[in-house]
Amino acid sequence: MIESPARHEHPHEPSTRASGGWAVVAFAGLVGVVLAATSQAANATVSAPSEPLPSVSPRLSAATQAELMSDVLPASPPITLTTPVTDGAGALREAERQDVDAALDRLGNESDLRMFVVYIESFDGTDPVDWANASANQSGLGPDDLLLAIATADHEFGLSADTNVPLTTAQLSDIDDAVASAVEDERWAGAATDAADSVRQATTATTSPLLVAGAAAGGALVLAVLGYVLWRFAAPRLLPRAARGDRSTGAGEPVPDELDDLTVPELDERAAAALVSIDDALKTCTQELGFARAELGGDATRDFELILERATADVRQAFAIRQELDEAAARAEDVHAQDARPDGTATAEVPGAGKHGAALPDAERRPHLNQVIALCESAADTLDARTRAFDDLRRLQQRTPELLADVITREPEVTDRVATTRTTLEELAERYPADTLAMVSGNPEQAELLLVNAKAAVSAGRSALEAGQKAVAVAHARGAQNALGQAVMLLDAVDATARYLEEAAGRLDKSIASLTQDVAAARAVEGDFRITLARTAAQAALKHVEVTREGGDPLAGLQRIAAAEASLDAALAGTRDTTEVAARASALLRDTLGRVVEQLRQTADFVATRRGAVGSTARTRLAEAVRQADVARSLQPTDPTAALGEAQRASKLVQEAARLARADADAVVTAAAAESEPDTDGAGSPDENGPITGGMMLGGILLDPNVVRSRKRAATARIGGGFGGGGFGGGRPATLRKLGTVRAWWPAPAK
Repeated sequence: MIESPARHEHPHEPSTRASGGWAVVAFAGLVGVVLAATSQAANATVSAPSEPLPSVSPRLSAATQAELMSDVLPASPPITLTTPVTDGAGALREAERQDVDAALDRLGNESDLRMFVVYIESFDGTDPVDWANASANQSGLGPDDLLLAIATADHEFGLSADTNVPLTTAQLSDIDDAVASAVEDERWAGAATDAADSVRQATTATTSPLLVAGAAAGGALVLAVLGYVLWRFAAPRLLPRAARGDRSTGAGEPVPDELDDLTVPELDERAAAALVSIDDALKTCTQELGFARAELGGDATRDFELILERATADVRQAFAIRQELDEAAARAEDVHAQDARPDGTATAEVPGAGKHGAALPDAERRPHLNQVIALCESAADTLDARTRAFDDLRRLQQRTPELLADVITREPEVTDRVATTRTTLEELAERYPADTLAMVSGNPEQAELLLVNAKAAVSAGRSALEAGQKAVAVAHARGAQNALGQAVMLLDAVDATARYLEEAAGRLDKSIASLTQDVAAARAVEGDFRITLARTAAQAALKHVEVTREGGDPLAGLQRIAAAEASLDAALAGTRDTTEVAARASALLRDTLGRVVEQLRQTADFVATRRGAVGSTARTRLAEAVRQADVARSLQPTDPTAALGEAQRASKLVQEAARLARADADAVVTAAAAESEPDTDGAGSPDENGPITGGMMLGGILLDPNVVRSRKRAATARIGGGFGGGGFGGGRPATLRKLGTVRAWWPAPAK
């Protein structure tokens, strides 16, 4: 008999079909219970298959398998285990070794599994699991044996487990998590004891396959019944109620996170540190990309260039938000100062004045600061996602001797350039005032320190190679290469400044002639007070430049003439036709943009080579100046007048950025020099290594012989890409640096 479809329109009408369905459900539940009981009885005698499944490569011996993996392990061969604990890195004290032995004994006594633990210094770039598998095969470990290999210098580990080990994928993942947490905290003994205890707990909780199958079958039937009941009877009532509940709840409210626990000043400091860190990382990645491009060509690095552009876009947005906060604070402080003055006049506006938006209400500052941090994290994630791929592209593990040799080969040439550059600066100092050369005056000395540091890093790298510590050698090679690259950048900056000053002196004559013509045109207009004021200011500018021309700053002269000409052009705009106004604005814009580009280059080079000291405020002004210059260039073809305003604003911002960056760098050098002085009574002496007021420290190349960059990057990776000057990635500060007082020391062997 076929049931009529109309039957479904009356769910409460009694029928024999419904009663039959419940009988089927009851029978299914009974089957599940019987299966569970049967499997529980079988569990007493069946705990594992009587014939284990074939292992990996069952027809090959362990020695043959290890030999076949030689291409995977070119520099770090597997080892043969002779004891449960092999400590080749000296990671354990005697008491800690006893703890590890006790944990392994507990595992062996309470389960059928055994665990072996190996400590080495480095996997030398080999995948940790591959290394552990090769050692397990060579040692002839069976399906009930596990091998945990830990590289203390790399902060990496690999867990080798046979395919037939009685542990699920989820249980193995839990064991990995326990070990990862301990390795990250450098608890070497804890990594082994946590792993052994996790395996022991997992095996204790493991049940037989039949029991699992029976429980799964019964559970599936029960879920099917519950699902049918909910769909048939409860859903029509619950869904409308749930929809009404969603509309009545606070949908869209922000989800609390750890930043909510910070005070606004703490959040402000976190945002500042995040900006400095990710900006350092971008600069390091740019330098590393330059090395890779020179070695491998543009085609090989194009994907990484796109990744860098994506991260840069996030960082620019973060800096723009920071600039808005600072400008809002400056406006608030300006209003406050105006109210405080007896005559009610306002103070002069300073671009981006204020301290991290301190005058804004907390309720307004917090979401913006959160967004800054989120954008920095997004950029760091973008870079970190390609760290391993970039390292693999450059093959630094295999090419370390070549990189170290290249630094030694190029170093004499760069050293010779230092003397030439110093002579160039001496000649410039005879023609221009000190302020004109302030951004490059210390470049030869900084380059010399970097070259000394680079040679010391090469020596340390070669010693690490001889000791078989390839990861440490790679770090020193990175540091040496970055130091040499920064030295070249410093010397190039002096040459570029010399060329630009020479060109500026020639352009100054043309600018004076142009402004003189405008003054003459303004004299012909009578009765306009605005034109008269602009003409008077232009005449004063011409007089000042004429007086200070010999031995003065041509860049400052150009800027003064350009400002006066812009003001006079604006006053005379009503007396000229539209075509002439646009043409004069275009000409003035070209001159202004050319000067801004040079200022941006100088300041960007200064920040890049002193990034160990320059704080977030200077970087924010520089980033905003770059943005304003880009806006000016985009408006140049269509609206030269508006573009000129953007270019003039960019000029003010980059000057402010340069002033702040110099102040930050001077503060670090001064503080470090003061702390290096011995006590006045003669009893004290500076640290045996001495504070480094330049070189790698000032250049942001943090070389710490006790910290090695790990390929498994933690969330607290070191600033600027990590140890040895970093690679592609990084951007998360290990601590909140208070810039302006940060200090570092070079290792004693480098003296």
